[in-house]
Order: sequence, then C-alpha cells, then structure tokens
Amino acid sequence: MKIVADHHIPYVTDYFGSYGELILKPGRQMTAEDVKEADILLVRSVTKVNEELLAHSKVKFVGSVTAGVDHLDTEWLEKAGVPWHAAVGFNAPPVADYVVSVVAALQRRGALPSSGAKAAVIGVGNVGRLVVERLKLLNIEVVLCDPPRREAEPDFRSIALQEIEDVDLISLHVPLTKRSIYPTHHFIDKAFLKKQKEGAVLLNASRGAVINPVDLMLLGTHLNWCFDVWEHEPHIDLNVLNRALIATPHIAGYSVQSKIRGIEKIYRAACEHGIIQAMAKPPLNMPTQKLHFSGQHHHWQDIVLGIFNPMILGAMMRSTLLAENPDAHAFDHLRHQFNYRHEFSFTNILDADVGEEDKALLEQFGMICGKMH
Repeated sequence: MKIVADHHIPYVTDYFGSYGELILKPGRQMTAEDVKEADILLVRSVTKVNEELLAHSKVKFVGSVTAGVDHLDTEWLEKAGVPWHAAVGFNAPPVADYVVSVVAALQRRGALPSSGAKAAVIGVGNVGRLVVERLKLLNIEVVLCDPPRREAEPDFRSIALQEIEDVDLISLHVPLTKRSIYPTHHFIDKAFLKKQKEGAVLLNASRGAVINPVDLMLLGTHLNWCFDVWEHEPHIDLNVLNRALIATPHIAGYSVQSKIRGIEKIYRAACEHGIIQAMAKPPLNMPTQKLHFSGQHHHWQDIVLGIFNPMILGAMMRSTLLAENPDAHAFDHLRHQFNYRHEFSFTNILDADVGEEDKALLEQFGMICGKMH
C-alpha cells in the first residue's frame, strides 16, 4: 500500500507508517504526479483536492486533518466513488480556548469590558457552540447568528446577520462557502461593518476570506481586529496585519491534543471504510502539562495568558512578516513552529494563589487546580 501525506501533518507516521510505503510531500506543492500511485491521500487545508489532482490516480481514500472542507471538491469525490473524511470538530476545544485567551488579553488592555460585555457569535457549529459556552462562563451576554441551524432546528434562536449591532465582540466561526443558500465568502462587508460601534472587537478564527478586505480597510478601521486567519495565506495582506490589534498565524485550532485528535479521527475513518485494519490500541495517548504559579495573587486572566498569550505571538508575527525583505515562507514557518500549546482541559495549575471565584471559573474551563506535593 502507498500512502501520500502532507509532511506537516503531525503524528502521521505514528498512525499510518506501519501500513505500507508512507511518502511525505509539501502540501502546497502536491501534484497529480505525486499522488498517481497512492492508495491513501492525507492532506491539510493547503491542498486542493479535486479532479485535476486525482482523476488519473489510484486513490481509494482521502483524509483531511481539517475541520472545514472548502479545499475538497466533495461533489467530484462522491461522483468518482472516492471515500473522504475530514476531522470535523477536532479543533473545537483549542479554538474555544483561543477565544478565551483573546478575551483575557483584551480585558488586560482595556479593549473589552471586564463586566457587562455583549458578544455575537456567528456560526454555532462544533466550534461556535463551545465558544458560546465559554463566553457565558465569563458572564458575557451572547446572541447567536446561524441561519442554517435556525432552519434545521425550529427551537434554535438565531438573529439575522443584519440585526447584529451594539455588541462589544463579534466572533466568527463559519465555514467558507460560495454556492450555499447563505454564502460566507466576503459576507462581512461594508453593510455589516459600518453598523458596528466604535471599538467593537472583530475576531476571526474561521477562514480569512469571509471578510471583505477592501470594505474592512475602508469602513472597519473603527473596530479592533483580532485575526487568526487571513485571505490568501500564506501571502497575507500586510496592511491588515499592521492594523490588527491581535494577529496570529492560523493557529487557533492548534494544540498538542488537537494534533493527535485530528490524525486519530482520520485513522479511525480509514479503518471504518476498510482501507486499513485497526491497531490493537492507538499509538499515542493525550499528554497533560503542569504549570507552577507562585508569588502574588493571580486572577483568571493571568492563568489563561500564562498558558497562551496571543499578544506575544502577535508581536513575533509582526516583527517577522513586517521586516524588510521577509522570508516568503515566514507565515508557514510561524504556523508550523507553534507546537507547544496544551488545551485547558489537559492543564494542571499548581500553587496558584487565586480567589475561589476565579478558581471555580478555571475548573469550569477544564483545568485542574492543586498544590505541589
């Protein structure tokens, strides 16, 4: 059996290396010649999987270690009889953690109210649902916008996009679609932007192309931009980067745990389709981390930012990409080097001097707070 995989898929060797010849290729440069003799193709969002790539191949299964599928021509795959599977939901916990980290950083800077804030979550699927739960734990009032869910679920309460205004935070968690009833390509446009109040936060952890960049620069400069995703990655608009309050290189869904969870979901799908036989037990277990906090009294924001501070990564991203003659691959390098963040629910907080209310909040996020033995 021949397996062709993006060389940046973490742990792909652990899960697929024993099933035949595993060939690792750069995902952005993958060609029809690369996959012609492959039985299994494993990709990330940077590889367009379509007729052009696979028409003359032997591929029997496509696995994508992604939550979205806009890079897969699923209609063609299904017509061609090629089973495919994406790791839907694998990155929901770290994206929700990321949103909490952004909220903590913004509150520390005074860019978001510490109490009485109101948020609109647009897109309430696997990721958005968890984001809503986290925001409510922070006592942030949340309104939901998800027209497809409203149509599918009569009891689901959703407002129209046009009704969103007078909120402190807008958090985007939608797929990128162009041909659906509710297309999201550039749906954050001048009509939406000009209705938002001064200083509101626009947080995008979905897909870069859901925001119209021309409209953003013309009518969105009164907002605080917090962007993890960018149109035309890795060749992003440096003017947008320069104006963003928080900027990270498409890593909101990256965690040590999500990287294992993602490849394991694809591995399980390949087993269920009968492409490979399941191993007796998974090759990897979920790791945990212990963080020691000592000294003065800490608030929940201190603990969250001690796990991951998006402002620090943003400063690194700016200094790298806005430097004179930046490396053409700098964006991808930053993204692939981000391999150290653990999810809240796999983090033990030791010896932190926090109040009971903050401790209860951290534990609701999934952390374990205790003492060093």
